[in-house]
Amino acid sequence: MKFVTFGKEHLEEAKRIAWENYLEERVFVPALPEDIKLWDLNYFAKNGLGVAALNQGKLAGFLCWFYPWSGAFDTKNSLGTFSPLHANGAIKKNRYRIYQDVYEEVSKRLANQNVQILGLSLYAHDEQSKSALFEYGFGMRCKDCILRIENPDFAHIKNKDLIFEELPLNEFPTVREFRKELNEHLKEAPCFMQSDDNDFNQWITKVEKGDRRTFVAKKEGQTIAYLDVAEEAETFVTCHPKMRNLKGAYCKPEFRGMKIIDDLLLYVLATLKSERFEYLGVDFESYNPTANRFWGKHFAEYTNSVTRKIELWSKGK
Repeated sequence: MKFVTFGKEHLEEAKRIAWENYLEERVFVPALPEDIKLWDLNYFAKNGLGVAALNQGKLAGFLCWFYPWSGAFDTKNSLGTFSPLHANGAIKKNRYRIYQDVYEEVSKRLANQNVQILGLSLYAHDEQSKSALFEYGFGMRCKDCILRIENPDFAHIKNKDLIFEELPLNEFPTVREFRKELNEHLKEAPCFMQSDDNDFNQWITKVEKGDRRTFVAKKEGQTIAYLDVAEEAETFVTCHPKMRNLKGAYCKPEFRGMKIIDDLLLYVLATLKSERFEYLGVDFESYNPTANRFWGKHFAEYTNSVTRKIELWSKGK
């Protein structure tokens, strides 16, 4: 196997491999759209951070990265980078070995640039690539999941005394406290997703300017739960024109265990179905037990994102 910097000469073969990998995942997750468009790889052919694995001159695998940034993956100042779903792949034969070998090569290059944290998005049912990286110290962090919107029947709601509605933009601040409580929850064990007040204030300002839709459940006029829906999310799949994506959910503690989020989700599905959407996606941290258990009941996972911290003590870091 020969390793070279990923460049424009590898684009066509890389696109073919990425498409074949996607079709493999569709066998396990039929809800994934067939008429999907892969994101462009030109950015990765230009930044010089990717590695191509060549076998007798043909591309066998590739692993590309975004430019590193400081404060990656909820750290204060660690330099990190990420390889999105379409920016890594390998042929099926010897995929386990290809992923390990190409990671060995690329990790040397990134460590020389003082990159300390690496993340990759992999297909959930590609056991070869996941096993290869788990053996090399990666652990799971996030999941992307999808649901095909069939014919949701709102008559099946459990809590018939609740009112479900979409909030107008001027009422977004009414759930600000809920969003803050969710943020605080994610800081606690076992999530440990650290953020400060400045991070939260910047995020809430963006949300309340209308980058998503917010649906709520009300009891006796008081909001007790919400779900956020956005146009796009983390993978090329989420950009399908007939797809929308969940970006946040919260229910007041005293109302948990009553299937309220299930009912609110049913209302969201019915609303999206009436608007001719066909798919709903959600992404969440796999180490968030509440999210992992709830979304796993309704959605099929199609990605597992994994991360690893590189200790640079030998360089005095």
